[in-house]
Amino acid sequence: MSILAFYLSYFILISNYSLSQSSICLPKNHTALFIFGDSLFDVGNNNYINSSTFLQANFPPYGETFFNYPTGRFSDGRVIPDFIAEYATLPLIQAYLSPAGFQDHYIYGVNFASAGAGALVETNQGLVH
Repeated sequence: MSILAFYLSYFILISNYSLSQSSICLPKNHTALFIFGDSLFDVGNNNYINSSTFLQANFPPYGETFFNYPTGRFSDGRVIPDFIAEYATLPLIQAYLSPAGFQDHYIYGVNFASAGAGALVETNQGLVH
């Protein structure tokens, strides 16, 4: 049962993305990553919400070995979606709540993952203010 819950809780949706009404020229079979999950997939969404610092990773030692500064990833380097994006020859997929945002309608995808996320109402109650 826990294996099933793992696969249902953490998934990455890879989709074909069509930009027929955009001024951006992309290949006909363009791929984008849309990522959902918790801290194993979070690339910094929790840095931009009002939560306890327990659910944030915007301080050392996070990010030390790859980025050389804290990025919001719960790792000292990259997280799983970063490796998948590299394998798919895509840039690093940015956090949905990142102030930089995506000016180009999420052409490469977006990361919705948030540390502490859960499928049940009881999950981490009171940690987001």
